[in-house]
Amino acid sequence: MIRMDPGPAFGTGAHPTTRMCLESIEDFHTPGQWSLLDVGTGSGILAIYAVKLGAARVLAIDTDAEALRWAGQNIELNHCSPFIDLSSKTVGELSGIFSILVANLTRDTLLELLPDFQRLLDQNGTMVLSGLLQEQVQELKNPLRLLGLKGIQVATRAEWACITAGGRNDGMLEYWNNGKNTRMGFRFRCPSFQHSSIPLFHGVPNASLFRR
Repeated sequence: MIRMDPGPAFGTGAHPTTRMCLESIEDFHTPGQWSLLDVGTGSGILAIYAVKLGAARVLAIDTDAEALRWAGQNIELNHCSPFIDLSSKTVGELSGIFSILVANLTRDTLLELLPDFQRLLDQNGTMVLSGLLQEQVQELKNPLRLLGLKGIQVATRAEWACITAGGRNDGMLEYWNNGKNTRMGFRFRCPSFQHSSIPLFHGVPNASLFRR
């Protein structure tokens, strides 16, 4: 059982996107040593659930100081403080790799952060992406395929959707952006094609980690 006092932060477990993320973490975690990155942790519910499922390492990040304060209280309430690292760092400032990366954000923010999600995901890891309306799913599925992610699945509840994708294949393409998140696409890894690229997104705005 998880005890929650979300305060103004998002994540009581009642919203369809939160429930689908919880179910996906349960479905895709593996026995033994596994880790989770919770991007835009809000109330901390996803990070707490990962600990309850036996995650060896959990990092929960949010750019909203108030959300981090409430997440910290909920983590303490559930006696999970020794197992969860809370941070105000952005995804771009992180290093390391994670077995599961979960992000319940908005479509634009997910698109903006995909390059870092790819970098932080274990070779055999799983991305769990939600905060999406059903009609927005295809906008995420296409870049995920180009990133080499396999086993893409979509769950829906009411008007909402949750995408899971895993089994990253480091092949000929790598995701890139110009550092300002205004031009994104894919670049060939092959040395003879170092300067070739496939533009994918243009004008994707900077977006903070707004949570639905």
